[in-house]
Amino acid sequence: MKLLDEPLPTAEGIEYSGEGGRSVLPWPQIELALTAEVGEPEGVRTIVFDFIVAREGGRCQVRRMDADPGEDAMELARVLGDNLGPDCTTASIKSVATDGIASRWYPDIESFELDSLHSLNLMD
Repeated sequence: MKLLDEPLPTAEGIEYSGEGGRSVLPWPQIELALTAEVGEPEGVRTIVFDFIVAREGGRCQVRRMDADPGEDAMELARVLGDNLGPDCTTASIKSVATDGIASRWYPDIESFELDSLHSLNLMD
């Protein structure tokens, strides 16, 4: 998993900072986008977006970004839905786009990652 530094959705994909300057994760390279709310309901929370960019030989590459619950997350989820389409987005992304809250919730990032691996059939 690689956290995208200073991500910015653009017409071409998700632009982010890297070692050699700004790079772009093109929309067509994203096979699937997953999201969930992570954190305690009465504490610090974030909406985590994971992008599956390759699933060769049972291995996947994941790029991650996050957004604050509410308007920031809603705007990002709408952009993802518009650019990735229904085959690459999950119901939780649609939920975030509608009301800023993910339909999936986990108390910590490890729980989200484990459940995501199971849902992608990457673990027994």
